[in-house]
Amino acid sequence: MTGAAILAPSLLALGAAFCFALALILTQYGLRTVPSWRSPIYTIGSSMVAAWVGALLFVDWQGFDWGAALTFAGVGCIFPVVVSILSVRSNELLGPAVAGAAGNVTPLFAVLFAVLLLGERIGLGQVAGLVLVVAGVALMALRGGAGGRQWPIWVLALPLAAALIRGAIQPAIKTALAIWHEPLAAAAIGYSLSTVVILSLVGRRALAAGPPDRAGLLWFVAVGMSNGTATFLLYAALGLGSITVVAPLVAVFPLIAVVLSYFLLRDERLHAIGLLGIVTSVAGVILLLVGT
Repeated sequence: MTGAAILAPSLLALGAAFCFALALILTQYGLRTVPSWRSPIYTIGSSMVAAWVGALLFVDWQGFDWGAALTFAGVGCIFPVVVSILSVRSNELLGPAVAGAAGNVTPLFAVLFAVLLLGERIGLGQVAGLVLVVAGVALMALRGGAGGRQWPIWVLALPLAAALIRGAIQPAIKTALAIWHEPLAAAAIGYSLSTVVILSLVGRRALAAGPPDRAGLLWFVAVGMSNGTATFLLYAALGLGSITVVAPLVAVFPLIAVVLSYFLLRDERLHAIGLLGIVTSVAGVILLLVGT
């Protein structure tokens, strides 16, 4: 690819990374007054509304393709709804820095699915990257916060499961966008199915619990806007560039989350070993995807 061809998806991927990191920080504010089980209703619902407004205004529906639309819908049954549930819960238990750091192994899963499903080969440099990713997650498991790890190791399964889903959907989305290149439509259709899923899971419980705290509701609407923007930017980047270019750039969102946490969350601090784990795992992700 030429430098110009790489620049556009790279900028889109970095924008997605910033929005994913910002959503982690905003979630901490919302969780102060709204329980974690209820938050995905507002984050996913607000993202769906914003995506459909954009899609109705800017999508060329004359090029509609049923195959691509069904792929977007299938992805929407698990992403972002399941990822939102896992991310909010892991954010609540781990804090945004560690939750984001553990989630940065998404490109690892994306590469593994590419190898298994698309027959791509993995080089020696990528194997070395895999080792660094595992080492980074292990460091985060040892020391998670300013006072050391204060949560059971099994909690890491939550952001890791979210990372697995994020990695699995990227090849599917890229394949569908090659047929119908409309990232906004992909986001709108996907968020619609995710809204149906989350309402079927907790909609009745939310109605029985009464209206939410207004401030918390607004925070989670902001989270939804941030996540929705990140998802659109990710899809747009995947539509223009390769997964090996996009995924490692999106994977820097934990480092952005650490910086934002330092300035916006006074009580959120990351121990030096935890920070080393973040740097190690991000370096491993990048080496994994660019190594040959």
